Amino acid sequence: MKKYTLIIIVLALIFVPSSCEKMPDEVVDDFKLGINSDFLEYTLVVQFVDAGNPITPPENIELKVLDNDNNGLLDSNGNKEFTVDNGIASFILNPTSKPNGADDVKTYTIYATASGFLPVNFTVNFTEDQKNQNLTINMVNTSSPPEGVANITKNIPLIGGTLNSSASVAVASEGNKITGADLTIDSGTEFYDTNNNKITGGSLRISLTHFDANGAASLNSFPGGFTPESVIGESGEEEEIFFVTAGFASIDMNIDGTSIRKFSKPIEVTMEINPNGYNLETDSEIKVGDKIPVWSYEVESGQWVFEKEGSVVNNSGKLEVSFETDHLTWYNLDFYGRRCYKSNSIVINAPGTDAYDYFYTELVYEYNDQPVSYYARKNMRLYNNAKINFYRCPIATCKFKIYSGSSWYNKGELIAETAPFNPCSKDISITLPASAFPEVVSADVTLSCPDSNFEFKPSYYFYYKEKGSYWWRYGYMSNGKFQSYYMTPGKTYDFRTYFGDRIETEFTVSSGVNYITINSDEICEFAL
Repeated sequence: MKKYTLIIIVLALIFVPSSCEKMPDEVVDDFKLGINSDFLEYTLVVQFVDAGNPITPPENIELKVLDNDNNGLLDSNGNKEFTVDNGIASFILNPTSKPNGADDVKTYTIYATASGFLPVNFTVNFTEDQKNQNLTINMVNTSSPPEGVANITKNIPLIGGTLNSSASVAVASEGNKITGADLTIDSGTEFYDTNNNKITGGSLRISLTHFDANGAASLNSFPGGFTPESVIGESGEEEEIFFVTAGFASIDMNIDGTSIRKFSKPIEVTMEINPNGYNLETDSEIKVGDKIPVWSYEVESGQWVFEKEGSVVNNSGKLEVSFETDHLTWYNLDFYGRRCYKSNSIVINAPGTDAYDYFYTELVYEYNDQPVSYYARKNMRLYNNAKINFYRCPIATCKFKIYSGSSWYNKGELIAETAPFNPCSKDISITLPASAFPEVVSADVTLSCPDSNFEFKPSYYFYYKEKGSYWWRYGYMSNGKFQSYYMTPGKTYDFRTYFGDRIETEFTVSSGVNYITINSDEICEFAL
């Protein structure tokens, strides 16, 4: 294994913010970003992408961390307010909120909105063995959704806030859309807000977005994933379950800008069913007469609730499920199974003892080869004897896959995969071939403050890509060191990270073993 070493002075500077940044005293009085390793011990970086056009991120994303007790999750510059730059949001965990022991899990739910996009809700778990998290979260632009997703928006006139004739809206199954959906509202229906107040106005706006139950772009775009944090089951109690979907839809309505929550009469929702869809209960394809549970999903809170069962019928040669509802939310046709709190280990076998890098990985269901949730498709640091575990893991037959690429929309080549296994019942191993670790490029950076006799090696994430390429790769500098098997000496690479604001540079990789110490009075004055 041939080794090259990359030394980038500016990367050392990247990991320390400018001296003009101010931290709120009530959150962290002595927060010294880049020097205080306690604050950089637990990190999270989230990349938001337009599911229909991953190259261009959504703009003007607004974030809210739900139940953020004691400001446990902070923006990467230590602020309580969260920012998104070019689709990237960067977080740190307040040291006062870090896990207390091997079995302690710190969970945070993040709610994201952007104009023209469906909102998303997702959860991240911090544990002592999962300190540095990275996620890619899809957002659906209703004007240009990804394959397998379609939206229809319709304006309907009202008189005094009342519908004087029945109305319907339909998403057609055509083109790359395998299944469709429609909803019908009866004449005389009145509309109410979240406080049960009748809404008056002259124009009803209906937006129906329907998702096929197959295809990576569609399934990966569902907000919250299919192994949710909180589910109220048929018993009326919270249950530990996972979902296998037969179709799902987002329904949004407003009258002259006032959001609708309830109706005076039930509305009817109909979703087509893919005849090749999978019935988890019968372990076979869906057929006429099957019963499919109907679930509601509150994207603002991440709460799932069992509503009723729907029966599969044949309507003019198409399988359908229809149901009535008197309130507005996401609706999903989902079979369900049980899940375990934490999976057994997936053990990595890799050549040598010092080879490691970040690879795009997926834990997928065997039956349809789709990731079990958004947290099961991400970049992971893999090395010999690394052990990977998943929380809220389905008790189902799965496979674990490792790719050469950087994301679900840029997977690259399949490097390795396991045989089918149940991640909740036993450990399994997977071997990375030697070809996954060709020539390595590495860096070793030290920040030195001569006047105070202090040295520091930064630990933080960054992105890099070959200049002119579209696709960024995730990397992590640990104690001033990082290495990559996806860089070639002699080529120029863009580097980027975020401390609230974007910080970026470019550098041409050269061969040779080089170590560097950075002396900077300006940085040291701020940091110490």
